[in-house]
Amino acid sequence: MNTPKFKLPPGPSYIISRILSWQTAGYFSFVALIHVGVEAAGGYAPVWAIVASSVIALPAILYVQNELRYWRDKRTAAALGACLAPRVSGKKPFGVDLIVAILEAHKSGYIGEL
Repeated sequence: MNTPKFKLPPGPSYIISRILSWQTAGYFSFVALIHVGVEAAGGYAPVWAIVASSVIALPAILYVQNELRYWRDKRTAAALGACLAPRVSGKKPFGVDLIVAILEAHKSGYIGEL
């Protein structure tokens, strides 16, 4: 008996895979551990402290994930006798100055001319 298989389009399946990823689960586990840890210690954490720590945790997790990925890629490239392209570094946090420069170049000329 052939049962029809339901297959999601690429967009929703990608979104679901990202929502169910280890990073998302780790983030929510971290936030839950903050809350449970404070209660287990017999203390009381104000809502602002829990919200602030969970907001700060997300960029920290993403930064560590990015650095670990770069380190892994660098080791893989070295094992193959290659090297990675150099990182572009901006003067402002999160490369805001680079984004502004690219947008200005897009308005006035070619995108590659910074």
